[in-house]
Amino acid sequence: MVNLEEVSAIYFPYIIAWRNDPVNNRYLNQPFHLDMEKQRAWYERYMADDTQGLLVVIDKENDTPFATMGWTDYDAERHRCITGRLLVGDHRYRGSTHFAEATLLFADYVYDTLGVDVCYAHIVCENAASLRYHEKYGFHPNEGEMQFPEERIVNGMEQVEYLRWRADWRGVKPTVQDRLRS
Repeated sequence: MVNLEEVSAIYFPYIIAWRNDPVNNRYLNQPFHLDMEKQRAWYERYMADDTQGLLVVIDKENDTPFATMGWTDYDAERHRCITGRLLVGDHRYRGSTHFAEATLLFADYVYDTLGVDVCYAHIVCENAASLRYHEKYGFHPNEGEMQFPEERIVNGMEQVEYLRWRADWRGVKPTVQDRLRS
């Protein structure tokens, strides 16, 4: 149902609109109005940094971009990254099977292609929907030492560190696949 494509300039208008939407922006670490100039400047830095990635999720049937997901702090030696940049910009796709499939494809990519053993996620404590989403897909609170303490408070928002080991993903993946089949 979906394709995941690396971000490119053709997706900038969507990303700018999604990130400036007050409903979407509520828990983002973007305390400014995004415009084309800022997006292009970010993209130049992004293209020079092999520790991060951003994928745009596209509904194949309609050729409609509707979400982003990605990673930062990719460390090939330690086999870890921070997943994030998770944004369902087109509200019609929230909770959809399209988004579930994108989550499945993304997790498989991170674990199988990037070779990550553990993914971390930092979620604003008040963002109940994102906390539920992460738990549904195998993440759980990091009960040990926080691995990315600089993510504790971002733009005045307190965040909790979640993690998902490869084995955690393998444990929930069949449930995700079952949901997609039904």
